[in-house]
Amino acid sequence: MSTMNMKRILAAGVAAVTMFSLAACGSTAADPNKGHVYFLNGKPEVVDQLQQLAQDYTNQTGVQVDIQIASSGSYESTLTSELAKSEAPTMFIIAGYDEFAKYQRYLEPLQDTDVYKLLNDEGKTNSHKVGDDAYTMPYAAEWYGIIYNKKIVNEYAKKDYAVIQSDADIKDYDTLKKVVEDMNKHKDDLGI
Repeated sequence: MSTMNMKRILAAGVAAVTMFSLAACGSTAADPNKGHVYFLNGKPEVVDQLQQLAQDYTNQTGVQVDIQIASSGSYESTLTSELAKSEAPTMFIIAGYDEFAKYQRYLEPLQDTDVYKLLNDEGKTNSHKVGDDAYTMPYAAEWYGIIYNKKIVNEYAKKDYAVIQSDADIKDYDTLKKVVEDMNKHKDDLGI
């Protein structure tokens, strides 16, 4: 199994534990007296899995779990709107420290919860904190990168006009920008 698949499985598992460890326990059908979990999801790529998990949890415990997904590009505006309602989301996703700072007033410390104690040291390190209080449960991580044609870049690096000597010289945005601009200037020579 690849590292990426393992990370996805781990992320889904932590999400499941997080979501349902924070909810109440109960019987086999939705019972309004047992509580309600409203999760605002900003990750459309996992909505089917979350819906199934919610249904399974409701069937097992009697706690109604509703998953709402914000449409693409509208998560933050949907979150702001939903948090202003009397029936605000029980759980929601934040992406990074900027959003944590913005929505912290809606969060409660989690470090004393059973689910937080299940996190390993790395998970606890990645929880957003203020002092000793941990307010978030990390469950997904995303990385961004640039895919490039190594053959073309290596051919470019051999040219007299090149601003780099190898692809390893691209270590910051300024260098990347110079390379892209220079390659664009010489695209006919490079065959691109």
